[in-house]
Amino acid sequence: MNVTPRNIVVFWTDEAPREDFLARLHEAGIQVFTKDNYVDGVQWLSNPTNLEICDAVILDINCKIRHSDEHESTDSFRDYASRVLSRCEGEKRHIPWFVFTTGLGDSASLLSAIPRREWTRQQFYQKDTDQQQLVADILELTRDSKNVALRRRYDGVFDIFEDEGTTSRLYDIIRKIEDPQRTADTTVFNAMRKLLAYAVSFGKDHGLFTEDNDSIRAAEKRLAGIHNLAPEIVPSYILTNFRSLADTVNNGSHAKYEDDEAGSLAVDADVQSGEAKYLSRVAFYQLLTILRWMRKLPMKSEEIASYRARIDEMLRDPIRLYEGCECHLQYDNGVWHYGSCAVRPRPGHLLNEQTLVRLKFVQPNTNYTTKKRYPFFAQYDVVMMRL
Repeated sequence: MNVTPRNIVVFWTDEAPREDFLARLHEAGIQVFTKDNYVDGVQWLSNPTNLEICDAVILDINCKIRHSDEHESTDSFRDYASRVLSRCEGEKRHIPWFVFTTGLGDSASLLSAIPRREWTRQQFYQKDTDQQQLVADILELTRDSKNVALRRRYDGVFDIFEDEGTTSRLYDIIRKIEDPQRTADTTVFNAMRKLLAYAVSFGKDHGLFTEDNDSIRAAEKRLAGIHNLAPEIVPSYILTNFRSLADTVNNGSHAKYEDDEAGSLAVDADVQSGEAKYLSRVAFYQLLTILRWMRKLPMKSEEIASYRARIDEMLRDPIRLYEGCECHLQYDNGVWHYGSCAVRPRPGHLLNEQTLVRLKFVQPNTNYTTKKRYPFFAQYDVVMMRL
Protein backbone atom coordinates (compact mmCIF):
# COMPACT_ATOMS: atom_id res chain seq x y z
CA MET A 1 0.00 0.00 0.00
CA ASN A 2 1.08 3.60 -0.57
CA VAL A 3 1.64 5.58 2.62
CA THR A 4 2.16 9.34 2.69
CA PRO A 5 5.36 9.95 4.69
CA ARG A 6 4.69 11.80 7.94
CA ASN A 7 7.28 14.55 7.72
CA ILE A 8 5.54 17.21 9.84
CA VAL A 9 4.19 17.03 13.41
CA VAL A 10 1.33 19.34 14.40
CA PHE A 11 -0.22 19.78 17.84
CA TRP A 12 -3.90 20.80 17.80
CA THR A 13 -5.96 21.98 20.79
CA ASP A 14 -9.66 21.54 20.01
CA GLU A 15 -12.51 19.93 21.95
CA ALA A 16 -13.80 18.27 18.76
CA PRO A 17 -11.16 18.07 15.97
CA ARG A 18 -12.92 17.89 12.61
CA GLU A 19 -12.43 14.60 10.81
CA ASP A 20 -12.42 16.23 7.39
CA PHE A 21 -9.52 18.49 8.37
CA LEU A 22 -7.65 15.64 10.04
CA ALA A 23 -7.93 13.77 6.75
CA ARG A 24 -6.49 16.77 4.86
CA LEU A 25 -3.59 17.00 7.28
CA HIS A 26 -2.81 13.29 7.00
CA GLU A 27 -3.00 13.43 3.21
CA ALA A 28 -0.42 16.23 3.31
CA GLY A 29 2.00 14.07 5.33
CA ILE A 30 1.23 15.69 8.68
CA GLN A 31 1.02 13.72 11.90
CA VAL A 32 -1.38 15.25 14.42
CA PHE A 33 -1.45 15.05 18.20
CA THR A 34 -4.49 16.55 19.91
CA LYS A 35 -5.83 17.64 23.27
CA ASP A 36 -9.42 18.64 23.88
CA ASN A 37 -8.66 21.42 26.38
CA TYR A 38 -6.15 24.19 27.00
CA VAL A 39 -4.81 23.03 30.38
CA ASP A 40 -3.71 19.70 28.90
CA GLY A 41 -2.54 21.48 25.76
CA VAL A 42 -0.22 23.76 27.71
CA GLN A 43 1.02 20.75 29.67
CA TRP A 44 1.75 18.87 26.43
CA LEU A 45 3.80 21.77 25.09
CA SER A 46 5.57 22.15 28.43
CA ASN A 47 7.06 18.68 28.01
CA PRO A 48 10.51 19.27 26.42
CA THR A 49 10.38 16.03 24.40
CA ASN A 50 6.99 16.96 22.95
CA LEU A 51 8.09 20.49 22.19
CA GLU A 52 11.17 19.14 20.44
CA ILE A 53 9.21 17.08 17.91
CA CYS A 54 6.51 19.70 17.31
CA ASP A 55 6.61 21.72 14.07
CA ALA A 56 3.38 23.72 14.28
CA VAL A 57 0.48 24.41 16.65
CA ILE A 58 -3.22 24.89 15.89
CA LEU A 59 -5.52 26.59 18.40
CA ASP A 60 -9.29 26.67 18.63
CA ILE A 61 -10.93 29.87 19.89
CA ASN A 62 -13.92 28.19 21.51
CA CYS A 63 -12.55 25.24 23.47
CA LYS A 64 -12.74 23.63 26.89
CA ILE A 65 -10.43 24.93 29.58
CA ARG A 66 -10.14 21.54 31.31
CA HIS A 67 -11.01 18.07 30.13
CA SER A 68 -13.68 17.76 32.84
CA ASP A 69 -15.56 20.84 31.62
CA GLU A 70 -19.00 20.16 30.18
CA HIS A 71 -18.89 23.02 27.69
CA GLU A 72 -16.36 24.92 25.64
CA SER A 73 -15.75 28.65 26.15
CA THR A 74 -13.85 31.49 24.50
CA ASP A 75 -12.35 32.11 27.95
CA SER A 76 -10.04 29.20 27.19
CA PHE A 77 -8.31 31.06 24.36
CA ARG A 78 -8.40 34.41 26.13
CA ASP A 79 -6.78 33.08 29.31
CA TYR A 80 -4.44 30.40 27.95
CA ALA A 81 -3.36 31.32 24.42
CA SER A 82 -0.52 33.49 25.71
CA ARG A 83 0.93 30.48 27.56
CA VAL A 84 0.89 28.47 24.35
CA LEU A 85 2.51 31.27 22.36
CA SER A 86 5.28 31.69 24.93
CA ARG A 87 6.25 28.07 24.38
CA CYS A 88 6.06 28.39 20.60
CA GLU A 89 8.21 31.51 20.59
CA GLY A 90 10.96 30.51 23.00
CA GLU A 91 14.62 31.41 22.62
CA LYS A 92 15.62 27.99 21.26
CA ARG A 93 12.61 27.18 19.09
CA HIS A 94 10.29 29.04 16.79
CA ILE A 95 7.10 27.07 16.20
CA PRO A 96 4.49 28.68 13.93
CA TRP A 97 1.02 28.76 15.45
CA PHE A 98 -2.37 29.14 13.79
CA VAL A 99 -5.86 30.00 15.02
CA PHE A 100 -8.53 27.76 13.50
CA THR A 101 -12.12 28.68 14.30
CA THR A 102 -15.70 27.94 13.27
CA GLY A 103 -16.56 31.56 12.60
CA LEU A 104 -16.75 35.07 13.96
CA GLY A 105 -19.92 35.38 16.03
CA ASP A 106 -19.30 36.55 19.57
CA SER A 107 -15.55 35.95 19.10
CA ALA A 108 -15.02 38.89 16.72
CA SER A 109 -13.27 41.14 19.23
CA LEU A 110 -11.12 38.27 20.47
CA LEU A 111 -10.10 37.34 16.94
CA SER A 112 -9.22 40.90 16.05
CA ALA A 113 -6.84 40.99 19.00
CA ILE A 114 -4.82 37.97 17.86
CA PRO A 115 -1.19 39.12 17.66
CA ARG A 116 0.36 39.26 14.21
CA ARG A 117 3.91 38.17 13.45
CA GLU A 118 6.15 38.85 10.48
CA TRP A 119 5.50 35.32 9.23
CA THR A 120 1.70 35.54 9.68
CA ARG A 121 -0.24 34.59 6.55
CA GLN A 122 -3.72 35.06 8.00
CA GLN A 123 -4.77 36.30 11.40
CA PHE A 124 -7.09 33.30 11.72
CA TYR A 125 -8.56 30.52 9.54
CA GLN A 126 -12.21 29.54 9.32
CA LYS A 127 -12.93 25.84 9.59
CA ASP A 128 -15.47 25.74 6.78
CA THR A 129 -13.59 27.74 4.14
CA ASP A 130 -9.86 27.93 4.94
CA GLN A 131 -8.82 24.31 5.48
CA GLN A 132 -6.72 23.99 2.34
CA GLN A 133 -5.11 27.39 2.89
CA LEU A 134 -4.14 26.44 6.44
CA VAL A 135 -2.57 23.19 5.21
CA ALA A 136 -0.64 25.13 2.55
CA ASP A 137 0.61 27.68 5.11
CA ILE A 138 1.70 24.94 7.53
CA LEU A 139 3.67 23.28 4.74
CA GLU A 140 5.27 26.58 3.72
CA LEU A 141 6.20 27.71 7.23
CA THR A 142 7.68 24.36 8.28
CA ARG A 143 9.60 23.46 5.12
CA ASP A 144 12.93 24.70 6.54
CA SER A 145 12.42 23.07 9.92
CA LYS A 146 15.28 20.89 11.18
CA ASN A 147 12.68 18.33 12.22
CA VAL A 148 11.22 18.14 8.74
CA ALA A 149 14.71 17.82 7.24
CA LEU A 150 15.44 14.95 9.65
CA ARG A 151 12.24 13.10 8.80
CA ARG A 152 12.88 13.51 5.10
CA ARG A 153 16.39 12.18 5.59
CA TYR A 154 14.89 9.10 7.26
CA ASP A 155 11.91 8.91 4.95
CA GLY A 156 9.09 6.64 6.07
CA VAL A 157 10.47 5.41 9.40
CA PHE A 158 8.17 7.59 11.53
CA ASP A 159 5.01 6.64 9.67
CA ILE A 160 3.74 3.86 11.96
CA PHE A 161 4.21 5.88 15.16
CA GLU A 162 0.97 6.80 16.89
CA ASP A 163 2.24 8.41 20.10
CA GLU A 164 4.59 11.19 21.06
CA GLY A 165 6.88 9.07 23.22
CA THR A 166 7.76 6.68 20.41
CA THR A 167 8.52 9.52 18.00
CA SER A 168 10.68 11.21 20.62
CA ARG A 169 12.54 7.98 21.34
CA LEU A 170 13.56 7.60 17.70
CA TYR A 171 14.68 11.25 17.65
CA ASP A 172 16.94 10.54 20.61
CA ILE A 173 18.40 7.45 18.93
CA ILE A 174 19.10 9.39 15.73
CA ARG A 175 20.89 12.17 17.61
CA LYS A 176 23.15 9.66 19.32
CA ILE A 177 23.84 7.63 16.18
CA GLU A 178 24.70 10.76 14.17
CA ASP A 179 27.04 12.09 16.87
CA PRO A 180 30.58 10.85 16.06
CA GLN A 181 31.52 11.35 19.70
CA ARG A 182 28.94 8.84 20.93
CA THR A 183 29.92 5.62 19.15
CA ALA A 184 30.41 4.01 22.57
CA ASP A 185 26.96 4.99 23.85
CA THR A 186 25.21 1.73 24.74
CA THR A 187 21.94 3.35 25.87
CA VAL A 188 20.73 3.20 22.26
CA PHE A 189 20.30 -0.58 22.46
CA ASN A 190 17.66 -0.43 25.17
CA ALA A 191 15.90 2.37 23.28
CA MET A 192 15.96 0.28 20.09
CA ARG A 193 14.62 -2.72 21.99
CA LYS A 194 11.64 -0.60 23.07
CA LEU A 195 11.01 0.49 19.49
CA LEU A 196 11.23 -3.12 18.31
CA ALA A 197 8.65 -4.01 20.98
CA TYR A 198 6.51 -1.14 19.65
CA ALA A 199 6.79 -2.62 16.15
CA VAL A 200 5.54 -5.96 17.53
CA SER A 201 2.58 -4.19 19.16
CA PHE A 202 1.85 -2.38 15.89
CA GLY A 203 2.03 -5.71 14.08
CA LYS A 204 -0.58 -7.14 16.46
CA ASP A 205 -2.94 -4.27 15.72
CA HIS A 206 -2.47 -4.65 11.96
CA GLY A 207 -2.83 -8.39 11.47
CA LEU A 208 0.77 -9.61 11.35
CA PHE A 209 1.06 -10.94 14.90
CA THR A 210 -1.48 -12.40 17.32
CA GLU A 211 -2.07 -11.60 20.98
CA ASP A 212 -0.15 -14.78 21.79
CA ASN A 213 2.98 -13.16 20.36
CA ASP A 214 3.66 -11.45 23.67
CA SER A 215 7.41 -11.00 23.22
CA ILE A 216 9.95 -10.06 20.58
CA ARG A 217 11.10 -13.68 20.41
CA ALA A 218 7.57 -14.96 19.90
CA ALA A 219 7.10 -12.43 17.10
CA GLU A 220 10.36 -13.56 15.51
CA LYS A 221 9.14 -17.16 15.54
CA ARG A 222 5.90 -16.18 13.79
CA LEU A 223 7.81 -14.15 11.19
CA ALA A 224 9.97 -17.19 10.49
CA GLY A 225 6.90 -19.39 10.09
CA ILE A 226 5.30 -16.95 7.68
CA HIS A 227 8.52 -16.45 5.69
CA ASN A 228 9.13 -20.18 5.34
CA LEU A 229 5.68 -20.64 3.84
CA ALA A 230 5.19 -17.40 1.92
CA PRO A 231 8.32 -15.28 1.42
CA GLU A 232 6.35 -12.63 -0.47
CA ILE A 233 4.57 -11.78 2.80
CA VAL A 234 7.71 -11.68 4.96
CA PRO A 235 10.83 -11.27 2.80
CA SER A 236 14.06 -12.91 3.89
CA TYR A 237 15.71 -9.55 4.60
CA ILE A 238 12.98 -8.68 7.13
CA LEU A 239 13.34 -11.98 8.97
CA THR A 240 17.15 -11.71 8.90
CA ASN A 241 17.21 -8.13 10.17
CA PHE A 242 14.55 -8.76 12.81
CA ARG A 243 16.37 -11.81 14.14
CA SER A 244 19.75 -10.08 14.22
CA LEU A 245 18.37 -6.90 15.76
CA ALA A 246 16.47 -8.80 18.44
CA ASP A 247 19.65 -10.62 19.43
CA THR A 248 21.75 -7.44 19.49
CA VAL A 249 19.37 -5.21 21.43
CA ASN A 250 18.44 -7.87 23.99
CA ASN A 251 22.11 -8.56 24.58
CA GLY A 252 22.98 -4.86 24.57
CA SER A 253 20.26 -3.93 27.04
CA HIS A 254 22.23 -5.58 29.85
CA ALA A 255 25.66 -4.74 31.18
CA LYS A 256 28.27 -7.48 31.37
CA TYR A 257 28.30 -7.52 35.17
CA GLU A 258 24.62 -8.52 35.18
CA ASP A 259 25.48 -11.77 33.43
CA ASP A 260 25.31 -15.01 35.37
CA GLU A 261 26.80 -16.92 32.48
CA ALA A 262 30.21 -15.43 31.71
CA GLY A 263 30.76 -14.36 28.15
CA SER A 264 27.18 -14.41 26.90
CA LEU A 265 26.72 -10.62 27.11
CA ALA A 266 29.29 -9.09 24.79
CA VAL A 267 27.50 -6.12 23.21
CA ASP A 268 27.75 -3.68 26.10
CA ALA A 269 31.44 -4.35 26.77
CA ASP A 270 32.55 -4.50 23.13
CA VAL A 271 30.76 -1.31 22.13
CA GLN A 272 32.12 0.61 25.09
CA SER A 273 35.66 -0.61 24.41
CA GLY A 274 35.44 0.32 20.73
CA GLU A 275 35.85 -3.28 19.59
CA ALA A 276 32.37 -3.12 18.02
CA LYS A 277 32.27 0.60 17.26
CA TYR A 278 29.94 0.20 14.26
CA LEU A 279 27.47 -2.20 15.88
CA SER A 280 25.04 0.47 17.08
CA ARG A 281 24.84 1.89 13.55
CA VAL A 282 24.22 -1.59 12.09
CA ALA A 283 21.40 -2.17 14.60
CA PHE A 284 20.03 1.30 13.86
CA TYR A 285 19.67 0.63 10.15
CA GLN A 286 18.16 -2.77 10.83
CA LEU A 287 15.55 -1.07 12.99
CA LEU A 288 14.79 1.54 10.33
CA THR A 289 14.43 -1.21 7.72
CA ILE A 290 11.82 -2.96 9.86
CA LEU A 291 9.92 0.22 10.77
CA ARG A 292 9.70 1.31 7.14
CA TRP A 293 8.63 -2.14 5.94
CA MET A 294 5.78 -2.25 8.46
CA ARG A 295 4.11 0.63 6.60
CA LYS A 296 3.01 -2.07 4.14
CA LEU A 297 0.69 -3.66 6.70
CA PRO A 298 -3.03 -3.02 6.14
CA MET A 299 -4.49 0.02 7.90
CA LYS A 300 -8.26 -0.37 7.45
CA SER A 301 -10.16 -2.65 9.83
CA GLU A 302 -11.66 -4.90 7.17
CA GLU A 303 -8.27 -5.27 5.42
CA ILE A 304 -6.58 -6.06 8.74
CA ALA A 305 -9.14 -8.78 9.50
CA SER A 306 -8.68 -10.33 6.06
CA TYR A 307 -4.88 -10.20 6.31
CA ARG A 308 -4.90 -11.79 9.78
CA ALA A 309 -7.30 -14.53 8.67
CA ARG A 310 -5.14 -15.31 5.62
CA ILE A 311 -1.99 -15.69 7.71
CA ASP A 312 -3.71 -17.75 10.40
CA GLU A 313 -5.21 -20.09 7.79
CA MET A 314 -1.87 -20.38 6.04
CA LEU A 315 -0.09 -21.40 9.24
CA ARG A 316 -2.83 -23.92 10.11
CA ASP A 317 -3.08 -25.49 6.65
CA PRO A 318 -0.13 -24.67 4.36
CA ILE A 319 -1.33 -26.99 1.59
CA ARG A 320 -4.32 -24.70 1.01
CA LEU A 321 -1.89 -21.80 0.67
CA TYR A 322 0.15 -23.51 -2.03
CA GLU A 323 -2.63 -25.21 -3.98
CA GLY A 324 -3.30 -23.05 -7.03
CA CYS A 325 -0.79 -20.39 -5.97
CA GLU A 326 0.86 -18.39 -8.78
CA CYS A 327 4.42 -17.58 -7.80
CA HIS A 328 8.01 -17.13 -8.91
CA LEU A 329 10.23 -20.04 -7.97
CA GLN A 330 13.48 -19.78 -6.05
CA TYR A 331 16.57 -21.96 -6.33
CA ASP A 332 18.52 -22.98 -3.22
CA ASN A 333 20.81 -25.92 -2.52
CA GLY A 334 19.94 -27.60 -5.81
CA VAL A 335 16.17 -27.40 -5.25
CA TRP A 336 13.56 -25.28 -7.02
CA HIS A 337 10.92 -24.22 -4.53
CA TYR A 338 8.46 -21.61 -3.40
CA GLY A 339 8.64 -21.12 0.34
CA SER A 340 8.51 -24.58 1.89
CA CYS A 341 7.10 -26.24 -1.22
CA ALA A 342 9.57 -27.96 -3.57
CA VAL A 343 9.03 -28.68 -7.25
CA ARG A 344 10.94 -30.85 -9.71
CA PRO A 345 11.57 -29.31 -13.16
CA ARG A 346 9.90 -31.26 -15.91
CA PRO A 347 12.06 -32.49 -18.80
CA GLY A 348 12.73 -29.68 -21.24
CA HIS A 349 11.83 -26.93 -18.79
CA LEU A 350 14.65 -24.46 -18.17
CA LEU A 351 13.32 -22.68 -15.10
CA ASN A 352 14.64 -19.39 -13.76
CA GLU A 353 13.60 -17.08 -10.93
CA GLN A 354 11.49 -14.98 -13.31
CA THR A 355 9.42 -18.01 -14.28
CA LEU A 356 5.84 -17.60 -13.09
CA VAL A 357 4.23 -20.94 -12.26
CA ARG A 358 0.95 -22.20 -10.84
CA LEU A 359 1.35 -24.89 -8.18
CA LYS A 360 -0.97 -27.92 -8.25
CA PHE A 361 -1.41 -31.33 -6.63
CA VAL A 362 0.34 -30.15 -3.45
CA GLN A 363 1.13 -32.93 -0.98
CA PRO A 364 3.59 -33.79 1.79
CA ASN A 365 7.12 -34.22 0.46
CA THR A 366 8.29 -37.84 0.69
CA ASN A 367 11.82 -37.26 -0.65
CA TYR A 368 14.06 -37.97 2.33
CA THR A 369 16.83 -35.68 1.04
CA THR A 370 14.65 -32.57 0.79
CA LYS A 371 11.58 -33.05 2.98
CA LYS A 372 13.13 -31.65 6.14
CA ARG A 373 13.79 -28.30 4.46
CA TYR A 374 10.81 -28.42 2.11
CA PRO A 375 7.98 -30.38 3.78
CA PHE A 376 5.65 -29.98 0.77
CA PHE A 377 5.92 -30.96 -2.86
CA ALA A 378 3.92 -29.80 -5.88
CA GLN A 379 3.60 -30.20 -9.58
CA TYR A 380 3.26 -27.03 -11.62
CA ASP A 381 2.10 -25.36 -14.80
CA VAL A 382 4.13 -22.58 -16.36
CA VAL A 383 2.12 -19.35 -16.52
CA MET A 384 4.88 -17.17 -17.96
CA MET A 385 8.55 -17.82 -18.66
CA ARG A 386 11.17 -15.13 -19.18
CA LEU A 387 14.62 -15.95 -20.46
